[in-house]
Amino acid sequence: MKKWLTALMLILLMTLAASTALAIEAADITDECKFKVTSSKYKYTQMTDNKYTTYWKANKTKNPSIQVTSPDKDTLIGGIYVCFGNLPDSWEVQVSTDGKKWETAVQGPAFLHAWVPLPEPARYVRMQVTTGKQYELYLNEFFVLGVGDKPDWVQDWQPTVEKADIMFISTHPDDELIFFGGAIPTYATELKRDVVVAYYTRNNPTRSSELLNGLWYMGVRNYPIIGTASDKMSKTMAKAYEYAGGGNEKKGRKAVNEWIVGLYRQYKPEVVVTHDIDGEYGHSMHMMISDAAYNAIEIAANEDEYTDLTVAYGTWEVKKLYRHLWKENQIHFDWNVPLASMGGATSLELADSAFEIFHKTQETSGQSVLTTGLEYDNGAFGLVHTTVGLDVNGGDFLENIDLSGKPVETAPVMQELPYWSFLLPELNDRGFMDKGEFIHSSEEAGLWIFVDETTKIVIERKYDATQPLTWFEAEIWTDIEQGEMLRTIWNDDVKRTKIRVDAAETAKKHNIVFATNTDYFTYRVDVNASGRNTGVVIRNGELLHDDPYPESKAMNPNYMPNLDMVAFMEDGSLEVYRSHEITAKELLEKGAYDVYSFGPYLMKDGKLSQQAYDANETKNPRCALGMVEPGHYVYIMVEGRMEKTRSQGITMKELAKLMRAKGCENAINLDGGQTAVLIFMGQQLNKIGSYDGGKTNSRPTCEVMGVGYSEQVGTYELK
Repeated sequence: MKKWLTALMLILLMTLAASTALAIEAADITDECKFKVTSSKYKYTQMTDNKYTTYWKANKTKNPSIQVTSPDKDTLIGGIYVCFGNLPDSWEVQVSTDGKKWETAVQGPAFLHAWVPLPEPARYVRMQVTTGKQYELYLNEFFVLGVGDKPDWVQDWQPTVEKADIMFISTHPDDELIFFGGAIPTYATELKRDVVVAYYTRNNPTRSSELLNGLWYMGVRNYPIIGTASDKMSKTMAKAYEYAGGGNEKKGRKAVNEWIVGLYRQYKPEVVVTHDIDGEYGHSMHMMISDAAYNAIEIAANEDEYTDLTVAYGTWEVKKLYRHLWKENQIHFDWNVPLASMGGATSLELADSAFEIFHKTQETSGQSVLTTGLEYDNGAFGLVHTTVGLDVNGGDFLENIDLSGKPVETAPVMQELPYWSFLLPELNDRGFMDKGEFIHSSEEAGLWIFVDETTKIVIERKYDATQPLTWFEAEIWTDIEQGEMLRTIWNDDVKRTKIRVDAAETAKKHNIVFATNTDYFTYRVDVNASGRNTGVVIRNGELLHDDPYPESKAMNPNYMPNLDMVAFMEDGSLEVYRSHEITAKELLEKGAYDVYSFGPYLMKDGKLSQQAYDANETKNPRCALGMVEPGHYVYIMVEGRMEKTRSQGITMKELAKLMRAKGCENAINLDGGQTAVLIFMGQQLNKIGSYDGGKTNSRPTCEVMGVGYSEQVGTYELK
C-alpha cells in the first residue's frame, strides 16, 4: 500500500510538472502596443520609459482610463503591471473584443505596484478608475506583458500579514536599509517570519516605487504599510510633532500616536524594531517615531484610548521594543552571514544593493548602507521594553518569544526540477545520452539545449525590465572521465594569432557546439609597448607568455584588468589566482593545460572576492566563467550599452553575485564589451551594444573557449 501511494504521488508530481514544463516567461511588449489615454498634459511615454523618476498624470476627470491595444491579433496581452504614484480607491481591468464594448475582467488590487494577469489573453485591454468621482490618475510606470509566466521582476504582492511576529517601523523609505541593515531580509526572507514593514512617510510618489522595488529585491513578498504623512526636517523632536499636527504639537503627538497604535492593534506584533531615539544623525522625525513607538505600547493596551481602534481591532500589548543604537540591553547582529534563500547573498549585501539600485532619488544624499550604516552601526539594537525578560543569548529579536503555536515554514522535501528538464531525452545515470545527440532551441522562450554522450549544455536568456537588463546563463556538464573538457580552440593552429575572425566562424570551422571569447590576450600583446603587461598565457599545455603583474599592480584598482588567472586543470577543475600568487612554471607542474589572464576573479572557494565587490560601479556588458564542481560549469553573459528597453549592463559586484547564485565555487571575470560573445551551434545568441561610433559587430579573435562537438554546427537552424 505504501509503495503504491508513493508511486501514485510520483506520477501526479510528474504529470503536474510536465503540464507546466513548456511554460514560457511572458515578454514585455509595452513598446509594441498602442495606447489611448485620458486627456493629459503629460506624454504617456513618461509611464513606459522604465524610469520610476518620471510619471504620467491624467487631467482630473471622472473614471480616467488607459486603453492598450496589442500589436496584432497573434500577439495577445496576458496581463498588465501597473505602478501607481497615488492609489485610487477602486479600479479595474477591462477587456474587449473590438475596442468598443468593454467588460470587467479583474478588480484591481489595493497595491501601488499591482500585477493583474488576465483570465484569458486579450488584444484590447483597459485599466480604469471606478470611484465615480473626479480623479487625477497618477502613474509612475505601466507595463504590458504578453502570454506566459510572470517574470520575476514583476511584483505580485501578497496582502500584509494579519498577525506580525516582528514589525519594523521606519520613518522614510531607505531608513529600513541604512539603519536596520540586513534585519528585514534575515527575518522576512531567510527565517520566513511574519514581518510587517511600516513607513511613516513616503515623501513623494517616486519614493513609494523605490521602497517597493527595494523590498521586493530583498525577497519580501507581503505588502508594507506606507503612510502618507508629510516630511520635514526640524531642529527638535518637539518641532517634528508640531509639524505633524499642522502647527500644533499636542495634535501632532495625538496623530502620530494614533497611527502607531493602529499598527499595533491591527497587526499585533510580538516585537517592534524602530529608530534611534537621537535620530541617528539627528533627524527630528526619526526621534519622533522612536518616541511614539515606545509611548504607543501602553496606549495600545488600554481599551479606553482611541476607542474606535479598540472597536475595530481590540487592544494589544507589544512584548518587546528595540531601538536602534540604544545602549542598554544591547544586542548585536552580523548581517554578513550568507542567506540560503537568496542564493548565498548576505542580508547586508541585499540591503546595500536595494539602496544602490533602486533608491535613485537618494543618490546625492551622501548616505549609504555601507558608509552611513557603519557610522551608525546598523547591527546594534537595544531592548527598551520587555514583558518576557531580558535577552540572554543575544542576536535574535525573537528571543523569549513563544511562536510554538505558529508552524515555521520549511523548505519542501522534494527539490523542484528546472522546467527545461522535461524537454530532455532519456539520460543515463551520468546525465548524458547513451547514443546520439539532442538539440532544442527557442528564441521566443530564450532557451537553447544540447545533449550527447559526453556533454550537456543548457542556455537560458534572462530579462529584468526594472534595470533594464538582459543576460544569458549557460550551465555546462561534461564527462571528464571520457576526456570532455572546456578548452581553447585556435581558428588556425598553425598561424594562431595571425588569423583573427568572428568567433562564430571558428566555432563553425571546428564544429564546436558552445563557444565564447577567452581573455583577448592579443590586445595586450599589441599594445605592450605602452607598458601594459600581457599576463600568463598558456594554451594546450604550452606557455605562450609569462608576463604577470607584480602584487603592487595586481591589487591596484587602477589596473584593470588586473590579470587574475583562471587555470583549466586536468581533473576538470577551474582554479583562480592573483597574478602574483603562482608562477607559470608552477601552474604547468600542477597540470594546467589552459590559463587565461584577465580578472578580477569573482569567487574563490565559495566566497565573493573583495576586489570584485569593491570594483567601480560602472555598468557594462560583461561575462564570467565559473565552476560549481569539476565537470559542472557556469558561463554568464550580460548585455550592455543597449537601447533603453534591452540592457544597460551590470557592475562587477552584481556579476559576482549572479555567479554565486548559480552555486559557483570559483569564478572569474573575462573580457566583456564587444569581445564578449556567446555562440551556440555556430550562431551568436547575444547582441552587442554600440561602440566606436556605432559598430555592433563582435571583435575578431584568433581563438575561442569551447566544448561539445556536432556535425550540425553551422547547418542547424535555430528556432
